[in-house]
Amino acid sequence: MRRQYNWKNIKWSLAVLALGGVLFGCAGNTVGGGGTTSTTSTTATTGGLFSDVAGVNLSDTPALLEYAFLTGAGRAGDTKVASVRNLYAQDIFGAESSGLTEKTLTLTSYQSQMLSTNTGLAGQQSRLFNSIQLNIKNLLITESGNSQSFSSINNIPNDLPAALRVFKGRHTIVPMYLDPDTFVTEIVNIGGTDFTQAKFDSDWFNTINRIEGDTVAVRSFLSDYISFDVSAMSPGDLPSLSNANGTANRVFFSGDGFAIGAGDPANGGSTGAPFELILQEGQGASVVGRYSAPTALGGAITPGTYTTQGIDPSDVTTTDPILARKITSFQGTWKPHFSQKPNALTGAIEDLGYLKNAHAFEAISIPTSLDDERQQVMMFSETISTGGNGAKIATITNMMWGYLDLATKQVFVYPLTNLTDPDAQTNRVGEIAGTIGTMYTSTGATTLSPQQMRFAQFSLPGAPSGFATTGKIVVVRR
Repeated sequence: MRRQYNWKNIKWSLAVLALGGVLFGCAGNTVGGGGTTSTTSTTATTGGLFSDVAGVNLSDTPALLEYAFLTGAGRAGDTKVASVRNLYAQDIFGAESSGLTEKTLTLTSYQSQMLSTNTGLAGQQSRLFNSIQLNIKNLLITESGNSQSFSSINNIPNDLPAALRVFKGRHTIVPMYLDPDTFVTEIVNIGGTDFTQAKFDSDWFNTINRIEGDTVAVRSFLSDYISFDVSAMSPGDLPSLSNANGTANRVFFSGDGFAIGAGDPANGGSTGAPFELILQEGQGASVVGRYSAPTALGGAITPGTYTTQGIDPSDVTTTDPILARKITSFQGTWKPHFSQKPNALTGAIEDLGYLKNAHAFEAISIPTSLDDERQQVMMFSETISTGGNGAKIATITNMMWGYLDLATKQVFVYPLTNLTDPDAQTNRVGEIAGTIGTMYTSTGATTLSPQQMRFAQFSLPGAPSGFATTGKIVVVRR
């Protein structure tokens, strides 16, 4: 019996702020569209015109594209195993291959496996792959103790419609749901002889992957989060996690979604501290998990990680969502908004967060996977101090979040407490509206292009204490 994944809703809720054009507060206009093909310099500079704002600390590396294969909906006594490798993501500039690294997917059990590849941007500000070529090397079916192996699959898509946006120095995840009914067998008669062949069921693949009304089955979202330690703020100004996991002391933004965390990720044991992805429907539909702190590895600091979990639908031992067996749904990375530490070898102070040159007030924005006129915005005041090792410490004292709309030249920010509430009226309580002025490229030239923009003037009348009423928004992109 076929079972449709409820993970599809999770996938879309994570990215719905960008892909559905739905952001908390609805005063702006949503503008769809893709990225520009301009090749303007993408290395943001500081100093001069931009000396009063933070610099962006994104690595000058290719984009990381991660295919997340989510399998399951098994039937007792039967197994289907597919071996996948060498996927091709394609656009007008060419194809990017995931290579010969192979993943073995047990379609009849609930798993999450990642196949990662670095992709170039072909000189673009961002790159949008519009199709995927699947490559199933082998399919093994075992039924009632009898096994059949197929080295070729009929009807396997060579140009599966997709929308996969990648940015230099960022991580993009592509959820792809494959269950045993995605691959079926059929009897064909060739020259009077019957043969059993394997076939890819495109209609069923679309059913379990495509959201109603969409034109493509496979979409991506940005999975690397900027983390803000808000533990110095008043607990009454912060959202709370579900399942009695306490008040959030960290908030996370990626451009496509947001999350909250509690506890100390450095002392959370082997599993980490409580973590929760907040979906469009609010806290009642959130996805819980754990997150762990960045770690030192070979003299370098690796990003922190998060893992979310859902209930294993094959666990029939209990209906209790707490006691039920869990399965991994999504994984990703995070780094603090600002962090400095001395290099273990040289002693030189290094910037390890997404920003450098921190100030008492900062305003930043993050493009979404549409890479259009609408971006997530964070505004925050912070106290800057210097530790005994010479590294600066930025302690956030107040923070608001929201979005900007470059089509209407407006910016809206909201209290952090609104983050978990899906109600269109409640989450607008405390809204502060402002305007966007001149937009700048990385070299200080003026621009009208959202994709070329690296800084933008803003005005925010009625800003809270510690916030600037005028200043510059810094775009987190290379």
